[in-house]
Amino acid sequence: MLELLREVGVELPGGAGLLKFGMTPGEVLELLPPDRVTHHRQCMGLTLGQYAELRHAHDAWLGGLLYEPEWSFDAELDGVVLGFGGGGPGATERLARVEIQARARTDGPEAIPVAWDDIDLFGYPAAEIVAVLPGGAAAPDAPPLAEMGVDELGLRLSRATPTAEHWERVTLLGPGAGSWGACCAGGLVCAEQGDGLVGIMY
Repeated sequence: MLELLREVGVELPGGAGLLKFGMTPGEVLELLPPDRVTHHRQCMGLTLGQYAELRHAHDAWLGGLLYEPEWSFDAELDGVVLGFGGGGPGATERLARVEIQARARTDGPEAIPVAWDDIDLFGYPAAEIVAVLPGGAAAPDAPPLAEMGVDELGLRLSRATPTAEHWERVTLLGPGAGSWGACCAGGLVCAEQGDGLVGIMY
């Protein structure tokens, strides 16, 4: 089980250790099994300095689309893929975002539980998760959400299509994400105002 710990980090399965916010890329790599890590080259993403507006870079960062050279790796563990991000302007070398994405249920092993306060965020239907998270009481006749941010928990939940039964990706933001205050007054405000795809597709 992956245990999400607000303002702390992520407890890895099997006693592998704790991914703590504020770690350097090297410290994170030391905790991950080398044979489960994939390093990536810059391909479709822009670096922070290449965005004309910080709000667009912030939105790309929230979605895992901003290319950060120090964090250009991910790790696959028991059916989930972990991605990592630094803390934004002036704090790119310290872990501030952990993204966990479930592999397709028909592809490989069933995803291990990803737990927030003993709630398996991938294991229960998305509507049930929404109902128990702070501020998540959706109207019964409302259309399904494709994405949901819970500011007070530092959580962002999303799925590829609104009709998917389960959440497919969860992002945990740590206290180090506060350096994005240079562009936004709140942790998730830019997702509503910005456009992380600006300049990426070329």
